[in-house]
Amino acid sequence: MNFERFEDFIKEQKEFFSQNLKSEFNSYDTDWQGGTIGSGWLASRSGKTKFNFSTISRLKGLEDNNINQTYQEFMKAILILSYRKSNSKVSPQKLYAEFLILKRWYSALYNEDKNNLHPYYLSTSILNKSFEILAENSSKTNLPDHAGTFFRLQEMINQYAFTQQKLEFSQKLLYTNRQNRTPKARETKELINQTEINEDELNSEKLISIRTFINIVSLISLCQTNGEKIVLNLLLLLIITGLRSTEVVLLHKDALIKQPLLDHKTKEHISVNGVKQYIYGIQYHGAKGAGYRVHWIEPSSTSLVVKIFDTVMELTKEYRDHIKYIKSKKNINFLPKFIDKIDSPYIELGDMIGTVFRMREQSTYNSGSGQRGGLRASALTSLKNVPIYKKRKNGKKIETFFFKEDINDYIVSLTPNYGSEHPLVHSFNYEGKIESINYENFLFLHEYKSTNLYRKFSHITNIIPFNVNIINNFFGGRNGDTSNISAFVKYNLMENENEHSKLTSHIPRHNINTFLALAGLSDHIQAMLMGRVDIKQNAYYQHLALKQKIVSTSMLKRYELSSEKNDCQLKEFNTPLECVKNDGVMYFSENLDLEHNLKMNLHSYDSKREVSTYIKKSFFNDFFNDIEESFNELVKKDNHQAESLIERHAYLNPLPFGSCMREISIHGCPKRLACQSGHSCGNFTLTGRRGELEALQLTINDLKNKLTYIQLKLTNDLSYKEMLEDLQHKVQYLDGLELQALQRKVGLSPISIFPYIDGLEKLPVTLSELFAIECEKMDSKEA
Repeated sequence: MNFERFEDFIKEQKEFFSQNLKSEFNSYDTDWQGGTIGSGWLASRSGKTKFNFSTISRLKGLEDNNINQTYQEFMKAILILSYRKSNSKVSPQKLYAEFLILKRWYSALYNEDKNNLHPYYLSTSILNKSFEILAENSSKTNLPDHAGTFFRLQEMINQYAFTQQKLEFSQKLLYTNRQNRTPKARETKELINQTEINEDELNSEKLISIRTFINIVSLISLCQTNGEKIVLNLLLLLIITGLRSTEVVLLHKDALIKQPLLDHKTKEHISVNGVKQYIYGIQYHGAKGAGYRVHWIEPSSTSLVVKIFDTVMELTKEYRDHIKYIKSKKNINFLPKFIDKIDSPYIELGDMIGTVFRMREQSTYNSGSGQRGGLRASALTSLKNVPIYKKRKNGKKIETFFFKEDINDYIVSLTPNYGSEHPLVHSFNYEGKIESINYENFLFLHEYKSTNLYRKFSHITNIIPFNVNIINNFFGGRNGDTSNISAFVKYNLMENENEHSKLTSHIPRHNINTFLALAGLSDHIQAMLMGRVDIKQNAYYQHLALKQKIVSTSMLKRYELSSEKNDCQLKEFNTPLECVKNDGVMYFSENLDLEHNLKMNLHSYDSKREVSTYIKKSFFNDFFNDIEESFNELVKKDNHQAESLIERHAYLNPLPFGSCMREISIHGCPKRLACQSGHSCGNFTLTGRRGELEALQLTINDLKNKLTYIQLKLTNDLSYKEMLEDLQHKVQYLDGLELQALQRKVGLSPISIFPYIDGLEKLPVTLSELFAIECEKMDSKEA
């Protein structure tokens, strides 16, 4: 009988659960939790998934409904079987997708006959009706994936043959999901697409655009709080390595390893100019069956990766110290040391500001009673569900007191792990085994809500690891989340004139994948570098790379002509206006108004008074330090003398790079513009105008070429020793100027002056398009 087969099917899955999955799992009988909030076999490194078996609610196209007990048992058994068939490596998110389809089948059963809701009555007709409703309420691009889930579930049910008839659901859709379940279908589709490619059809949303990359670099100088800086460093590590975000958030604080670089023949430690050479790698938990492995860092990126690790360790030191303190008192409570030292069972609200709550604007904490009152009000709002012990009037102020025990309960309620059996320990299912990492051993940690830029405060007492949602929220990758704003929105970093930049945590990896495909690396090397087990997944990036190469070829001719033109112009030192015309960008300071920003970029001062005003408004940078110090001294004594000082030096006669603060148009230059060849001069200053940095770099490169020639060719000729020392001194001086100019430029915001499209010709939009152009150049040179 088919009903007996059904009972055997349920019994088999329950036995497997009891023998293999029950350990460390919450309960079979209740609703299940998956992802970061899950336990045992449903725990994973990302996402939060709740399996509510008893009801159907908020599913598109379906009415809310209750599910009978028999069908609930059926759904649980199917999920266990799916887990078994995946060799215990399926993610909770994939199981949840199957779970939703099973609910849709129940709804179709209910609509067909309310009295026959047993899985025995599932039929091809029921599945077809369910798919029709799903198709009406789902994106067309997702239908092949949904069809694939139907096929997979149908195959498992047919294997146990407990339905009235064999299920024969069929749809004429190519199943082409990211897991490559039918790689031949994807391959065929790609070959068709390769015949004709429209530049506008390139999916640039999954790649880092040039504008977004510039905005990311701008965030390095803009991010203010530790929480912002930590998540930005996490993004930079993703961009450099191409690791998955779920792999990076699990990194240990000692994940960076250093190995000596050995000669492959002699096995001796290689030295270059007496300096021993090393190679650096990052140990990490590879996803999708890749195992615990090492990502070896490209040598040119080593210093940046080391800097990221050092910076993050410094930024998170306070967090680790707090965790160690909590563990030192055996987790009896989660109150910070400052609160514990208060010899009283209750504490005042003010004692919690700076110890339990970290307010965004720390500078306003002591700047007046109004601001302090605002901070107290924000903290009190968060504590609205915590009972107040008492209130007491102290002069004009009202003090509010809470029991320490109640505050501890409040802290525990904020983050799920704090109330668990093993707090401050992250446990997750890794390749069929449960692994645990102590919070203090994570590289990336943050205070709860410290990355939520919409909030006024974060919670110092609650230190937690990162997850994908936090990263996506911070960089605007989650649509429809009104409870947070992205860093790009906070600092007004635009992708175009209508929208801010945004980024998801997976885009950096997607970008690196495309780079590797563009470079023409073999499948095995691509898979090895990206920590990928399934080599067939390279096909998607190779097809994308093919499109990018075709597009880059159409751009290359124009790009080379533009480069030749720019090189020619650069040798003659571009005027500020020419530089703006070339790339359509000006760099604006938030400390200057529109007029002075324009004059700074274009060096278009009409009078001494304008120059004087610009100098005073530019004291925030390092270009006019000497005048600033003298001005600040004089202004204390006599404001008129201070203004006269600025007037006397209000000359900015433009030179190829920098300007002269002497009226050389009348008096000439006694040093014959030695500043332009690397000699220091008290009248010389940088101004930050367009083209200045490029002209300076051109001079530096020229001097370095001469220096290299002398060092390589004329080292034995002592008559050139003095020339060598002079060139070294000039290069050192100009390098200092370049660093000063770069530091100044980092604090400025790039503003596009005209649209990034010139006529009918397409300019590169993404980093991968630029990379493709460079690959084309290299290939043409080799040819």
